[in-house]
Amino acid sequence: MSFRQCLLFIFVFFPLSAWAKFFSAPILNDAYQLLDTKPAQSLRIVNQYLEQRQISPGQNPNQIPINNDSERTIRTPISTVEAFQIKALANKRLNKNREAIEAIKEAISLAKDFQLKSGYLESKLIYAYLWWNLTKDVDETNSILAIIEQELLETGNTIGIHDKLYFGFALIHAEVESEQGNNSKAQQYYKQAMTHGAKLKDPSSLIFYHISYGRHFLKNKQFDQALTELLSAYWQSIEADQSGQLARANFLLGELFFQRKVLDKALEHASQSAEFYGRYNNSEQLSNVLTLIAQIHLKQGRFNLALVQYFNALDQEKEKNNVNKLISLRLDIANTYFLLYNYALSEHYLKQANNLNEYVKLPKQKARAALLQAKLNLINNKPDLAINDIQTAIVYSKKDNDKPLKLQSQKLLSETYEKMGLFEASLKAQREYETLNSSIQAVQNEINEEVFRQQKSIIEQSLHYQGLEAQLKENHLQTLKIQKIAGFLVALLTIISIYAFRKQQVNRFLKKRLHLLLNKYYTHPRSGLRNLRLLTERLPSSLQQSSSNIEQWHLGELINEPLSDRLRFTLFHIPMLQELYLTHGYQEGLSIEKAFGDYLSSVVTSPSRIYHFSDASFLYIEHKSDSTCSVQEMAETVQSWINNFDSNILTDKIVNIGMVEYPFLPRAYTAINDRELIDILLMATNAAQHLSEELSSSQWVNYRAIDNAPAASFASNNIRLACEQAINQGLIKVITSRN
Repeated sequence: MSFRQCLLFIFVFFPLSAWAKFFSAPILNDAYQLLDTKPAQSLRIVNQYLEQRQISPGQNPNQIPINNDSERTIRTPISTVEAFQIKALANKRLNKNREAIEAIKEAISLAKDFQLKSGYLESKLIYAYLWWNLTKDVDETNSILAIIEQELLETGNTIGIHDKLYFGFALIHAEVESEQGNNSKAQQYYKQAMTHGAKLKDPSSLIFYHISYGRHFLKNKQFDQALTELLSAYWQSIEADQSGQLARANFLLGELFFQRKVLDKALEHASQSAEFYGRYNNSEQLSNVLTLIAQIHLKQGRFNLALVQYFNALDQEKEKNNVNKLISLRLDIANTYFLLYNYALSEHYLKQANNLNEYVKLPKQKARAALLQAKLNLINNKPDLAINDIQTAIVYSKKDNDKPLKLQSQKLLSETYEKMGLFEASLKAQREYETLNSSIQAVQNEINEEVFRQQKSIIEQSLHYQGLEAQLKENHLQTLKIQKIAGFLVALLTIISIYAFRKQQVNRFLKKRLHLLLNKYYTHPRSGLRNLRLLTERLPSSLQQSSSNIEQWHLGELINEPLSDRLRFTLFHIPMLQELYLTHGYQEGLSIEKAFGDYLSSVVTSPSRIYHFSDASFLYIEHKSDSTCSVQEMAETVQSWINNFDSNILTDKIVNIGMVEYPFLPRAYTAINDRELIDILLMATNAAQHLSEELSSSQWVNYRAIDNAPAASFASNNIRLACEQAINQGLIKVITSRN
């Protein structure tokens, strides 16, 4: 089982890892991909997976079926453990902490029951981080990690994800030590994580390592190191196309530049981060990013823009009911209104914050509220109350060790005493302010803003050069491979050339043979004329093109009427040919039929065409226009062909002729298709044959639909029956040689 997403250290703060595609069930991969953006949908997918499928303990629990998704009724033990892991992560993102703990405990229990060692250790590590993130209980978390470490030592390298497990274990330990302020131990664990992470050769794992390490440095105000790590994460995220990790790196870079007072760069990175998180209204990070942007606007003096972002962040936090952030945002809004001289609204939001402050122990928020209340009291000429509020703010800022807040309080206290005429107290407060300010400035002045900008450029160039160096080595290896491949290709090309020349000779022979076969395939074996097979293949497309041209002319898309696209079909039947073989024998019959076919080929000129339809029937197709001969003249032409054929055997010159035109229905070109048209033609020829039998002479019959004949009358599966009904109704005119 793969240890996806670098041990899920990323599950709260960091984006997805590239390992998500290795989930044993494809549907779980889809659910994991939605964790950072749509956790509710991810949870729904996992719940459906667990409810709709039954666990199949009979299989090898460590086997990952290749086509598992094709079986939609069962789930393997390994995929079940993975499903509960994702369920725990989704619940955490939805602030369902109890459900998250229950889900991961279920994953641990299942992995233990089915002896899935890697799944068990994965789940234990997720549980450790969940517990730490929810409780901040150092002792209990370290106890859990100690058990995991012992189990990792027992397994050794027996499982395939050894480095991934140690990578995640080291990162969690580093996070715990960093939170406690044990920077040396934290850095030791970060180095261990890097050692194992480098072996993974996975860009995503290294990206969030740099993010985690940069966050550690940023928290400890080590801006140089933080800048190096976060820029590494930033550029690697771009190269690996990891948009979620890029958004997190942008957010932390925004915080870094904000703290260094490089506000334009801070706004640039924060805006890029907000663009990603803004696509998903339930994103955990969105309110943090909006708050950061608001703080930047506030520093830039854009108070109204700051208010907009603060209110947007407040809307996000109301859904989560995070008391700390709700108080903080209301204090931010109150302070912004104070700067806009809107003291009424400032007092309103301060009162809302104080109402929440009564039920929690948050020294920082209490200090901020007291300081703002002092400012409002000074506006209202209540210096005594302001002094009390300032002293309260100083007390709480000391508890929280918030030096900037304490600095503001001391400054305001000195100014207030001075206004009250208490110069000795004012001087004392001013000295304390200067002492505190000097210590803060010593840290802030280590590098100035311009130097910090230059340092950013240098680090980016260094990262770029490192990338170029690695790329150069890779290109050198690729060049050697290409040289070997080129030599092989030269030899291969020679062989292919010889083979191609041989194939060309064979193809020429085959083309000639194919041409002969096609001629035989589409030629009647006795008469040598085009046969019924060719007619069946060509006629549908020919009629379709003819209908299309006529319709375009009627619609005005063609200037001239395409008369050449109107066709006349003439089917003539020679009774004597039907008896030829019986009366004169096979050899003589072949000779006469071949001579007759050659004769017809000579009298029919292009673009007209003639086909040997059946033993004694021939189909003549000509393009019809207004200048074309009439049906009677056409019949006489066919009769003249028969009469002019010089043969001592073919003495009976009787011929039965059927004629129709295409399009058959003047107002519905496509209502009659090719097969139906042939059926109508056969009916006409059959009628001519009946007349010939009665009169013992050549006869012809022409079927022609009237101009207003409706297409609905011919909408039938039996076109012959439809035609008979149409004749009876007068929709088809029957013109014969007897008329």
